[in-house]
Amino acid sequence: MQYKAVIFDLFETLITEWGHKKYTKNEMCEDLGINRAEFDIFWDEKALDQYEGKITYEDSIKYVCEKCGKSVDERTISKILDKRIKTKSVCFEYVQAEVYQLLKTLRDIGMKTAIVSNCSSEEVQVLKESEIYKYFDEVILSYEVHMKKPDPCIYEEAAKRLGVDLEECLFVGDGGSNELVGAQNVGMKAIQAKWYTNKHPKKRDNIDGFQVAEEPLDIILYLE
Repeated sequence: MQYKAVIFDLFETLITEWGHKKYTKNEMCEDLGINRAEFDIFWDEKALDQYEGKITYEDSIKYVCEKCGKSVDERTISKILDKRIKTKSVCFEYVQAEVYQLLKTLRDIGMKTAIVSNCSSEEVQVLKESEIYKYFDEVILSYEVHMKKPDPCIYEEAAKRLGVDLEECLFVGDGGSNELVGAQNVGMKAIQAKWYTNKHPKKRDNIDGFQVAEEPLDIILYLE
């Protein structure tokens, strides 16, 4: 197969959240003055809506507060959003050098590239302000297209925007959200990226039925 495009997952593929300070739900609960158990019930109700672009991160906070009978002002919401964005932004400051080398190599050989990621509203903002964003021909984000991996339509949208057939795409991801199966089911060749997950405290096993890339530049071998 002559591939014409490489499509990447974002989290734990291009960037990693491991080893970086996060703005946790416990911290958010403390800032809002809400019990964590109660918070989780209502936050989880809107989790899917956040990724499918039906509600913003800020409006999810308002929803939880309303359900918990807790008033919240715009200043507090802005403070929480700022903390979330700052901690998310850190991930983009520690991208492996070989990831950039891979992206530059793909560009040099004329390979089209895209990101397909399940993202909420604030993650969309952080990605678009990052250095890595400019390396891609297309960026398909669940919040903006109102569908998420492993929905076949999100992979089909990526191929359509790139102007290639599904079978001409190589999909690269760590395997979260059942993304590899989703890509394979629409006809893409899917590769499990392990360069970040190999370093996790709980190392992710190889996923049955998929070839792996231990390092970013291993992807080039699958194009030959």
